Amino acid sequence: MALQPESGFPQGAVMLSKRASSYGRCGAMAGVIVLLVACGGGGGGGGAGFLPIVAPAQPQPEPPPPVVVTHTVGGTVTGLAGSLVLQNNAGDDLKLTANGKFSFATALTEGSAYEVSVRTQPQWQFCTVSKGSGKAAADVGDVAVACSAAVAQVSTLAGSGTTGSVNGNGTAASFYLPYSVVVDKSGNLLVSDTATNLVRKISPAGDVTTFAGNAAGTSVDGNGLAASFQGLAGLALDATGNAYAAEFTGNRIRKITPAADVSTFAGSGTFSSLDGNGTSATFAYPASTAVDAAGNVYVVELAGAVVRRITPARDVITLAGSGTAGFANGTGAAASFRQAYGIATDVAGNIYVADSGNNRIRKITPGGVVSTLAGTGQTGSADGPGDTATFYQPSGLTVDSEGNVYVADTRNSLLRKITPAGVVSTLAGQPGVLGSQNGIGAAATFKQPYGVTVDAAGNLYVADTFGNLIRKVTPVRAP
Repeated sequence: MALQPESGFPQGAVMLSKRASSYGRCGAMAGVIVLLVACGGGGGGGGAGFLPIVAPAQPQPEPPPPVVVTHTVGGTVTGLAGSLVLQNNAGDDLKLTANGKFSFATALTEGSAYEVSVRTQPQWQFCTVSKGSGKAAADVGDVAVACSAAVAQVSTLAGSGTTGSVNGNGTAASFYLPYSVVVDKSGNLLVSDTATNLVRKISPAGDVTTFAGNAAGTSVDGNGLAASFQGLAGLALDATGNAYAAEFTGNRIRKITPAADVSTFAGSGTFSSLDGNGTSATFAYPASTAVDAAGNVYVVELAGAVVRRITPARDVITLAGSGTAGFANGTGAAASFRQAYGIATDVAGNIYVADSGNNRIRKITPGGVVSTLAGTGQTGSADGPGDTATFYQPSGLTVDSEGNVYVADTRNSLLRKITPAGVVSTLAGQPGVLGSQNGIGAAATFKQPYGVTVDAAGNLYVADTFGNLIRKVTPVRAP
């Protein structure tokens, strides 16, 4: 029997009669589902037993996702001499350490705004962005970042220029041959006022007070003004704010806590260069100190012609130097120095020595390998690569976070800078011209400065020794 539409069922339904089973067939029609109520034997019957057969709905395909167009933002940096961090739209930090092309990691969708800015720039450089903002209609590659050297603005932070030990604010205070200066994390300065054997403190507001010491000129432990020093020279600070002072004629290293408690850290007071622990060790005219990140104290000896290391446990060992004045690079005792005055450390644990008698700046690795960073050995004030630059009895040293070394070039009355690559430049002062003139760069003058330190912002502080002043040197844009 043929399949017939049946009234009373939905349009498109197809019925199969049970009578079809009399032909002994069960089956399905292509394209439909056939539901058999009965299959096989029996003879006929009425129209009962029909069920609807419904074709299922076909699934519809998902629409394709919209196409998202993105663009990169980048450009070129020139003149960079250090580490630079750029931002796009106040985020997506990008650190650069070399000149050339750059591109931000995060792409922008079509039409999005971009704004490139400088987050941090090298100390003693200013970096300017041009073509740094707009909307991204295509890949952006024309952002230009140009970096140029800052110039040194010299001012007087404290001191009247006359000798004395008067406390007061700024230029109302007086010093007498300030030799060394250090700065703590809060911006306070400590100054070794050599001729008076006093440690002076200068607050960020410029208030000068006496932190420790008295006029006795002997090596006595105690607190604040009850303590005394003998031939106070170089100072250095550790990470917790303790100061370590070299007693030049006392032949000791003294420790001064932030509470002004003074104790003898190392040295018996005997003039010699013997290793040992604490006061069983001896020194021969220790001139300056430095401290590394691990708390080791380094001492440069003027007469001993050696560099000593004092561990936090107060064990004193000789790191470098033969003990005989001379000039030689090498490891440990194979190296030699001549009348070294200044010492400093960098974040990697390298040590820098102002080898005054050799007119050179020396570098010592943590393993004691000594090399020459800058200076030919001849007296002079020539800038340039390390092997052609000249100095005239350099003394104080300090190192910033990027590895730049700043030098108080004492007999030249100059403030010099040495890059990590050894390139020397003059920041301020006039070669051999003595004075206390404030100003920018060569317009400023010094009177044989011995000490220099740097703060986290890159400002320099100079112990202008024979000017009896503490000077501040700030990086500013070139006029």
